[in-house]
Parts: sequence; C-alpha cells; structure tokens
Amino acid sequence: MPLIDFRQARREMRLAAVLELLGWRARERRAEQARGPCPVHGSAPRSRSFSAQLGRNVWHCFRCGASGNALDLWARVSGQPLYPATLELYRRLGRTPPSLPSTASGATQERDKRDMRDP
Repeated sequence: MPLIDFRQARREMRLAAVLELLGWRARERRAEQARGPCPVHGSAPRSRSFSAQLGRNVWHCFRCGASGNALDLWARVSGQPLYPATLELYRRLGRTPPSLPSTASGATQERDKRDMRDP
C-alpha cells in the first residue's frame, strides 16, 4: 500500500474542487467565502450554516461543529477513513495522489497508518 504524502495532498487539493464534486451550491458568496447548506449533516437547502473559506481551503459548519480542510470534508461526507477517502478523491478527479518515498521514517509511517483508521 503506497504511503500518501498528506502534507502535499492538503496543500494541493482545493476545497472548491471537492465542493464541486459533491454538487454543493452556495447560498451566499463574498470574495473567497461561500456559505450554504452543510454537506456533512445534510442541512436544509436554504441553510447558510456551512462556511467555506475557499482561499484558505478550510470549512466549518456552525450547526454541527464539523470543520477541516478539503480532504477532511471528503472523508466526512463519504464516511471513510482519511487514507481510502483520499485515494478515492484523487481517483475521481483523475489525479495521482502524492506519495512518500518507501524509506519514510517510522514516525511518518505510523502517522499514515493512523490516518488510514481515523474518519
């Protein structure tokens, strides 16, 4: 199983791409901020509880309290741990996930194993 370079993946995966893949539509947009229904807890279409900071690639729902980056959003919405969710996201976007060399340190390998389990 290849080791994903999650630091690189978080830097290169755009929140806007994940939201587009989810079919999410903003109710309100101001510069780099978009507000609308939360794709995590499935709020009503008229809701503005979900805030996406597109320039910073972070999001937060003021109703359910969920937050994170583009990879976290895909993992939460797809109901998968981070590792398989990241592989699926890259596959759906037709891209290759960044990988770590196979000689990665033990600490890095342990962190990647933990990411494979955590939702």
